[in-house]
Amino acid sequence: MVHTMKLNEKPFTNIYSGVKKIELRLYDEKRSKITLNDYIVFQKTTDLSQTIKVKVVGLLRYNSFEDLFKDVDFNICGPANSLEEKLDSIHKIYSIEEEKKYGILAIRIEKV
Repeated sequence: MVHTMKLNEKPFTNIYSGVKKIELRLYDEKRSKITLNDYIVFQKTTDLSQTIKVKVVGLLRYNSFEDLFKDVDFNICGPANSLEEKLDSIHKIYSIEEEKKYGILAIRIEKV
């Protein structure tokens, strides 16, 4: 199955360059349909014609981003100077209430 998701410029560039190997999303209804070996086409939000296709090679579920980062180096989810900076950045996109409601899905990806 092929899924389509939008990404802001920085994470898009980080996936394109190979720095970002895990995409983080809430484990909502849409993301619950993702399975191993599916594909995701990421569209750059500032120019939807720019895309990156990746293969899903791993799926990790957590109750919170903090729990995730106890197991996974936060820098492979997009570089940051500190864990606090990474969590602040994520919570600008996903609220703590959404995080508690849905839980977290860490999607291990490989560019194709």
